Amino acid sequence: MLTTNTGRHNRQLWPLALFILTLFALGMRWYYVSTALVLGPVRGDAMQYVAYAWNLMTHHTFAKDLAGSTTITPDNYRDPGYPFFLALTMKGFGTGDAWYVTVLLCQALLGALTVMLVTQLGKCWLSSRWAFCAGILMAVWPHSIAINGYLLTETLFGFLCALGLFFFVLACRRESTYFGLIAGITLGAAALTNAVLLPFGIFLAGFLAWRKLASRALCIALIAGALLLPGAWAIRNTQLPKISSSSSLGRAMENFAQGASPDFHAAYRDLFYGGAISAKAKAKASITIHAVDTDYALLRASPFEGVKAFWQKIEKQPWRYALWYLFEKPYELWSWDIAAWQRDIYVYPTTNSPFMTNRGWMALEAACQALNLPLLLMSAASLIFAWSQDNFKKFLSEKPGSRTALISVFLLSIFITMVYSLLQAEPRYSIPFRPFEILLAFTSFVAAHHFWSMRNRLADQTPLISP
Repeated sequence: MLTTNTGRHNRQLWPLALFILTLFALGMRWYYVSTALVLGPVRGDAMQYVAYAWNLMTHHTFAKDLAGSTTITPDNYRDPGYPFFLALTMKGFGTGDAWYVTVLLCQALLGALTVMLVTQLGKCWLSSRWAFCAGILMAVWPHSIAINGYLLTETLFGFLCALGLFFFVLACRRESTYFGLIAGITLGAAALTNAVLLPFGIFLAGFLAWRKLASRALCIALIAGALLLPGAWAIRNTQLPKISSSSSLGRAMENFAQGASPDFHAAYRDLFYGGAISAKAKAKASITIHAVDTDYALLRASPFEGVKAFWQKIEKQPWRYALWYLFEKPYELWSWDIAAWQRDIYVYPTTNSPFMTNRGWMALEAACQALNLPLLLMSAASLIFAWSQDNFKKFLSEKPGSRTALISVFLLSIFITMVYSLLQAEPRYSIPFRPFEILLAFTSFVAAHHFWSMRNRLADQTPLISP
């Protein structure tokens, strides 16, 4: 009876703990976006997202032409999810300072809700205590905080991924095709925010159906939902002029060409953000950028010839490219420094960041940076418990649907690692998935903790002298 009462008490405390954790995560993000100052926030990718939002609001057209352009030509170079989010806020707050502040605060809220959702996912197979500890680390992780200060897709994308998986796990637990459809639609919305996720709903449903971890009806509902919004957007895109440079296909080719060069990020940073560098270094960077542009132009003109030229490069240096794609790019994706931009945790030039001015925040960043590689290794080790049902039951949870939840999170992390390693790997792109990485790392840590506890108990029970 005491155990039952304790378990009931813990269940009653969990919503309160989750609420406090969400408020803490929101407070960290709110303080950051209210303090840090981004110099020229509308630049690079952000400039295009704002242009799309402006054209949606004023011309009801999805186009990247800047305000004041004589012609507005619809395109699909960028994904529509984030521009729609910006356009909604523009509708209510205009385009001035009030709008900018509102966007940042909304992103702070979305970031905090992401922590809440992923922590709740972790509770499917971890105890409340360990899930809460993982949530604390998600709440204070510097990349996840700093990204809220930029007009970029990562915050919204991460929230939609977490919400989609949350609905899917709920569907598995309740065996509900309705929630399976909602999960698919949410993942489809995430795919319209960042197209790298487009095949994931099909991939997830196919894997779980193959392993008989979810019913066929639920998997079909997931696929149907995941294809609904992207399918509607694809129909819209068939009406556009077939200009590869203004299409998502052209952008994918560009990312592939850039990602095929091991020196691209360093060259881009030296050329555009390098400051006072030598003329020799700048010339070398220019040569690298020009070579990438040439490869991209060849891919656009003839994809077959472009892939053929790339394969010839691999044949000349097979070990170099094998190391690049199998090890260096996955590591670069999950590494610390934002490679092609400002380095550290900043995408665009930023001043007055608490991570620069406050000693407590500086110490927090240093501790997280030291944890970055161990977390990556431990998250990879969670494969042992996701793949093996015996290991999962022995060291983790036996709650209904708990292993399916872990596998879903693991598959998402593996999927995006593979896609970005094929295209362009950059630590900025892993930011939406940092909470999942932390959750997987805690999974390995908790399992290891249980293993040593069991081993110590067995050692204590072993007599010193055999009878």
